[in-house]
Amino acid sequence: MFIRIAAAAALLVLLSAPANAFYCPNQGKSIDKALSAAGLSSDQQAEVKKLRDQGMSLHDSGDHKGAVTSLAKATRIILGNIGM
Repeated sequence: MFIRIAAAAALLVLLSAPANAFYCPNQGKSIDKALSAAGLSSDQQAEVKKLRDQGMSLHDSGDHKGAVTSLAKATRIILGNIGM
């Protein structure tokens, strides 16, 4: 019984990995679209662009956890400005 559960869990993890690989490029595109409409200051725009570029670079090098963290920081800057 335990072996079947472990095998099913391993299969689910393997099948979900390709879906997670598309997160970073899609998030980068969303940041690009929101950047022009967000009304950020020039300093905020520079910071968002830096974080976005850093996130995509990390994604390309295989560091998806770092990429997600960097892209999330860029998204928080944009969302924080929209709420003002």
